[in-house]
Amino acid sequence: MDKRNTKTETYFNTKDIAKRNALLKQLVFDLPEDGKDFFLKAYKKERYLDMRLTAIRGYAAFASEEEVAILMNKMLEILKKRPERTPYNYQEYEILRSAFLMPYLLGKYPYDCFKKFNEQLEKQYDAMPEVFKGIFTSNDKGEHIQLIPPAVVRKQIEDFLRG
Repeated sequence: MDKRNTKTETYFNTKDIAKRNALLKQLVFDLPEDGKDFFLKAYKKERYLDMRLTAIRGYAAFASEEEVAILMNKMLEILKKRPERTPYNYQEYEILRSAFLMPYLLGKYPYDCFKKFNEQLEKQYDAMPEVFKGIFTSNDKGEHIQLIPPAVVRKQIEDFLRG
């Protein structure tokens, strides 16, 4: 059996989000032969915006701008609603803004749908209090990079929430 097929099967069979996320990131670099179908199914499976956008990154390698725009328009609607339930959505925002996702997509595919999504993302990010910004990022491989020590982050957020 092909290793790539094993990864795609494992992706859909695992309930562990961290493991699924790691597999999805790896598959973005592997670009399996059935990538268009795989990444579309992965997009539909995930509920976290960063994992959905990772799936779109893979999908964009196989799909037309029009096909990508359909998914990105749905993503934009979801993004716009995020502050209603998660006003300080820094964890997803930081990953979306990291070198692995939006800067990569904007550089590789000059699509309007990516530009519109990025503009909304930056608007929502900018609207957050400073205490929630610049805590971590991801490099161009999607690896987590902690910028502020977790203990410091906890204290700053606790202080902020106490007012």
